[in-house]
Amino acid sequence: MNKIDNTKLLELIEKLKEEKTMEAQSDVISEVLKAKFLCPVILENAPKGGGKIEVEKDTKIQFSVIKTKEDKNFLIAFTSDEEVNKWQKSKVQQSIIYTFEDYSMIATNNNNLEGFVIDPMGCNLAFTKQMIKEIKQNITRESIVEKDTQVELGIPKDYPDELVKKLKDLFLNIPQVNKAYLLLMTKQEELSYLLIVDANGNEKEYFNTIASAAIPFLNGMPLNLLPANTELGQNVSQSFEPIYIAE
Repeated sequence: MNKIDNTKLLELIEKLKEEKTMEAQSDVISEVLKAKFLCPVILENAPKGGGKIEVEKDTKIQFSVIKTKEDKNFLIAFTSDEEVNKWQKSKVQQSIIYTFEDYSMIATNNNNLEGFVIDPMGCNLAFTKQMIKEIKQNITRESIVEKDTQVELGIPKDYPDELVKKLKDLFLNIPQVNKAYLLLMTKQEELSYLLIVDANGNEKEYFNTIASAAIPFLNGMPLNLLPANTELGQNVSQSFEPIYIAE
């Protein structure tokens, strides 16, 4: 069983509560998307004793929820065993290891749930369905451009300075990234940002981190990411100046 360690996430949440900036919000979202949480459940035919267990296929799961003063139900995402112990009433409570994607799928497919909350007896950070929807809408890990599709590329007229600064700061902490290009893309009359990333052939490994860090700075504009070794990526690198070059 993998050990759950959310120390960095908790530090970022505390920073967000103090600073309340878009950058701090971006850092929290980025870490939440990578994190693993403990989800308290009751399992049919569960083994005796509490703790984290592997769930077999077709096992019936009853989720534990927390109810707000407004009578809204939230799933619970614990960052550690210590946080679980602050809340649970029964020592036979089981915990499944879930990710943001797991919580979002369960919450969005259940009309009785409003979202999920991280450590209700601790940092008490909630993600509503609307927040989950906005996060997922703004993450496009890889742009798919069909052959012969008409695509127009250019420098954004309203240049996204804050987005570019955030990306540059992020790339400084990802030494594998050599260059990056940010353009405005028009494909089938739809506008979006296109970010071309050159990271020694391992670009896709960093797409989730890059996209989640960019979310608060997109202002509703979709973000597409593409490796530099694609045909479109090579064309961009020959025609435009990069926003980032590793030193």
